[in-house]
Amino acid sequence: MTTAGEPAAVAPAAPRRGYRPLLREERQLAVLWGVLAASSLLLRPLWLAVAPLLPPCPFRALTGLPCLSCGTTRAAVAVLHGDVLGALATNPLATMAGVGFIAGGLIAPLWALAALPLPRIGAPAPRTLRIGLALALLAGWAWVMLANR
Repeated sequence: MTTAGEPAAVAPAAPRRGYRPLLREERQLAVLWGVLAASSLLLRPLWLAVAPLLPPCPFRALTGLPCLSCGTTRAAVAVLHGDVLGALATNPLATMAGVGFIAGGLIAPLWALAALPLPRIGAPAPRTLRIGLALALLAGWAWVMLANR
């Protein structure tokens, strides 16, 4: 009970159902992710200078077939030049992973600093999700094989 003139204790807002507050380590990881994403953008001139010096794909040199990640360097260079559509045409999975890393790295620290709750993540991925991921990887590899002939 409160007496006259004494403020009532305000309980912290409970996170929405299915969400949980961030742990200290998760906030630290979000900030680290943001630093790495920002560093990747700031080091753009270095990435563009080093990309031509990278060796060719050893899998392709041995088999004549492009590997799952063939075209990743070209896709990254295209993204660094602002040509996201060209990067998607070269290697869509690598492009989505790179753009997702940068976008997530810019959003995660803001999310953590705003103390927004995280969605609860259940048990490990169900079988259908694993099969879907495998099919996406195979489709990405097929795309790379067709695009890099």
